[in-house]
Amino acid sequence: MEISEEHIKELQVRNRIVEGARQSFFEYGFSRVTMDEIAVNLGMSKKTLYKHFSSKDELLKAVMSSHCKGMDGRVQPIMENDTTDFIEKMMIMGPIVAENIAKIPVPFLKDLEKNAPETWREFQEWRRGSIIANFGKFLNEGMEKGVFRKDLNTEGVVTMYLTLIEGMFRSEVLSKLPLTPAQVYSMIAKVLTEGMIDDSARKQFLDKTRPAMSEFSLSI
Repeated sequence: MEISEEHIKELQVRNRIVEGARQSFFEYGFSRVTMDEIAVNLGMSKKTLYKHFSSKDELLKAVMSSHCKGMDGRVQPIMENDTTDFIEKMMIMGPIVAENIAKIPVPFLKDLEKNAPETWREFQEWRRGSIIANFGKFLNEGMEKGVFRKDLNTEGVVTMYLTLIEGMFRSEVLSKLPLTPAQVYSMIAKVLTEGMIDDSARKQFLDKTRPAMSEFSLSI
């Protein structure tokens, strides 16, 4: 079915609104930004803005949905690529996840949790589902390739990883740490991954990851 030029233009306007709102929400916080301010910043009328989004809450949901879909769109092709060496895949995945986490400012998350609890809950559910699906698949592949120890209990390790992420990425915890969200994720990944590596793959893993891990250690 051919998409009309008018429909394409409407999608472009909608995407522009979502990106503009994302920048404002992340910089100033959801609760401090008004729809009027978003319209002014985008150089468009309030009528146009409200044509696409009936409320600030609806716009916030679109911003968070766009963020989540963007992450899934980057992770899934890597997860499904069977030709890439598994340790190389690990090295590619880590920075992508860390970069995605770093994009969301801690004050925004705190604001979201307090002032938009429904959207916060949906974001938490997405993160939990993504971790269970992607990390579980990642763990099983590592065990099959002989990189991770075969005596690991998949469900137990996934639950441990999920608990660490959910605990460490609570806004009240992040705000008290002298670390960026990306550094926190890298720390979790380093500690957990090194404990899962099979002895036969440890040298190869350390040779490939030592430069990146050294850089991380220096950064904190």
